[in-house]
Amino acid sequence: MKKSIQFITIVCLVSWLTAGVAFLCGLRHTGSLGYTVFASAYMLLPALCAVVLQKIHGEPLFKGLGVSLKVNGWFGVAIITPILLAFAASGLSLWLPGISFSGTCEGWLSKLSAEQAAVATKQLSQFSPVILLILQIVSAIFAGCTVNALFALGEELGWRGYLLQSLKGKKFWHMALLTGIVWGFWHFPLILMGHNYPQHPVAGVFMMVIFCVLLTPVMTYLVLKSKSVITAAIYHGTLNAIAGISTLYLAGGNDLTNGTTGLAGFIALAIITSCFVLYDSYVTKEKIFFSKIK
Repeated sequence: MKKSIQFITIVCLVSWLTAGVAFLCGLRHTGSLGYTVFASAYMLLPALCAVVLQKIHGEPLFKGLGVSLKVNGWFGVAIITPILLAFAASGLSLWLPGISFSGTCEGWLSKLSAEQAAVATKQLSQFSPVILLILQIVSAIFAGCTVNALFALGEELGWRGYLLQSLKGKKFWHMALLTGIVWGFWHFPLILMGHNYPQHPVAGVFMMVIFCVLLTPVMTYLVLKSKSVITAAIYHGTLNAIAGISTLYLAGGNDLTNGTTGLAGFIALAIITSCFVLYDSYVTKEKIFFSKIK
């Protein structure tokens, strides 16, 4: 437990101080090249802290952080699950009051500037909805397994690497709750700048905590089953690439209700997690979700 507290303290201090410096330098909101560079660098800080601590403790670097390039079927599950999550979140959004389907993407286009909307409309008109959907899925898989996974690994080496290893011996759900809460609050500078919840940045901080708590169980399960933190990076990277599709065809609602990071996404995550728990309990009968982390 001492190592986990040490990591949480260091990664939060380093990350939040970095965000504070960026704020003092004039960075205030998303949408700029400066923010993109900052957010990308911010994602790498947990890995940096994890690597430094591994070196300080004299422990093996890659093996000690759960890095393994041995591919197995769980890598495929890590690709498919976030795609299912995005579609489920989109479908569930339609059940919420004031939200409807929009084949013309008017809800998404309304959030853009006039110039951006004009360019996006022209691009969307070049493809039929089915072809556009296929292209988005293919591009999300490619990005999720390459560049997105690389940056996501910056986070995952910390949360599902170092922190998971340091919490071995703890009960699965205790570990998942602690990791999810810390991971969620770690995002707060990005959220206050408008990331994920631009309409509700303050409420978005707490929404992000709930989102991360709900994400953690399945991502951790994939790491334990695959014996590699790479699966978490692929899941994370694919989710980042495909999440936009969950709100693309919606009109109405807002960032607290729509898509993967809204209420609909929370319901979808709960359903998906329940499916994994049932699989673990009644198919494999390993009961990892109800055991201590080994």
